[in-house]
Amino acid sequence: MSTLEKIKNLKETDCIVDILLKEVRANQCQTCGKCVFGYEGITQLELTLGDITEKKGRSGDLDLMKDLCQMMKTQSLCETGEEIAEAVLAAIQTYPADFEAHIGKKACKAGVCKKFMTYHILADKCTGCGDCMDECEEDAIQGKSRFVHIILQDECTQCGACLSACEEDAIVRAGLVKPKCPRKPVPCRR
Repeated sequence: MSTLEKIKNLKETDCIVDILLKEVRANQCQTCGKCVFGYEGITQLELTLGDITEKKGRSGDLDLMKDLCQMMKTQSLCETGEEIAEAVLAAIQTYPADFEAHIGKKACKAGVCKKFMTYHILADKCTGCGDCMDECEEDAIQGKSRFVHIILQDECTQCGACLSACEEDAIVRAGLVKPKCPRKPVPCRR
């Protein structure tokens, strides 16, 4: 299936930015090196799309990719460079809200981009055992015995170690919709 076909057949659980990044990484221009606009264009697209999926996207990234793809379409020496440029332009034109959500709102509606996912401790399930705190290497979890623990989102690296450490299933991973959780440790209800 071509990149353009994948873009047209996007499902709710698919992230256009993630799909494009995978397609760009797998593109033959990455290893060819015969033309500057193919090789360098693919490299720049990979870096820019990678930044967007890693929560590092900037407001000018879409314009940069559009300009780059226009040049790739006219200056690449093979059809492969032209096709990927056309696919990226089609994706930006078809799904502008998804790109803007990644860049501006720092959100992935499909929940595919790992850096956009956050971990939360549900107050009604937490027993305050401390297992998640012991597992967290970044000390991103606060709490004490028999108190609902909280995850400090600015400190969390989204490694997921706490998720597997919790036997009560009190820790959940969330995308665009976040669960309501206490802002500071509170006594457990259980």
